[in-house]
Order: sequence, then C-alpha cells, then structure tokens
Amino acid sequence: MPVLLFTGPCGVGKTTVALEADRLLEEAGVPHAMVDLAVIGACSPRPADDRWNERLVHANLACMWENFRRAGAERLVLSRTLEHRSLLGSIAEAVPGAEITVIRLTADLGEVQSRIRSRESGRDPRWYLNMAEYLVDKLATAAVEDHVVSNQNRSAADTAREAMRLAGWLDIER
Repeated sequence: MPVLLFTGPCGVGKTTVALEADRLLEEAGVPHAMVDLAVIGACSPRPADDRWNERLVHANLACMWENFRRAGAERLVLSRTLEHRSLLGSIAEAVPGAEITVIRLTADLGEVQSRIRSRESGRDPRWYLNMAEYLVDKLATAAVEDHVVSNQNRSAADTAREAMRLAGWLDIER
C-alpha cells in the first residue's frame, strides 16, 4: 500500500502540499485518501506519557484507513511532523502493507516564520515560532526523509507534483 508522508517544521506547508497532492490525485482518477495526523490527534486531556497523543493518532488512523480501504482508496497521503523514523512503525501498524515514502519539505526559517505569523493571526504564535526554529535545525540533520523538496517561492501544486514524481506515484508532468 503506497503511503506518501509530508513532513517538516511548523509552517513549512505540510498540510497545504498534502491537500494539493490530494487534488492532483483526484484529478488523475487515482483512488486515495488524505489525512493530517495532527488533526486526528486533537483531543484533551493528553496522557502524561503521550504528550503528542501518538497512540490516539494511530488508533484513529487504523480505523480511518480501514474505512478508506473499503471505500476504494489504494494510496494514502499523510502530513505530520516526523522527528524520528521509528515513528513510521506505528503508521505501518495502522496501515497494513504500508510502503511509506517520506518527503521532507523545506523553506527558509524567515519564510516559515512569516507563514506562521500569517496563519496564527489573532492568536499567540510564539509556541509555533519557537517550535519551527527548533525543527528547522533538528530535521536538517535527523535523516527522517527519503527525499527533500523545497516549498520556498513556489506553488503548493508544484511542490506536490515534484514530491509525487520523486515517490514514483504519478507521471504528472504538465
């Protein structure tokens, strides 16, 4: 089961690019599903021993994947911040037969911070800004990805096309 996972720091455009991949796959008639893993773990209170609700995320993904599969999905697009490749094991358990390709999206820290300030308008962006600064450096050396794709000064659709080309998913040259 082909799985394409977009990762990167807060504000790099993981969800936006995943949604573009979703749109491109739909236009191409490819049966698939798309899930933002951060969204399906949004539940409070969080267990003291599971700060990011990983167990809930992967339990929800397993249920969702079963439903998506029954509905005809043959591929899965995911977005999440992935700091360690070991976390892919939980995805593989939730999606039997998963063949996961990880795409790390990049953009300059200034661009990422600008996106965060724009998207968090009306809310305090400090946590996201601090986390983005940490993750830009951390992910540059963490080697969690199979491929690196820049999401700087280009459309999300172009970024998604390049990612899917690198993953061998589609011939979507236009």
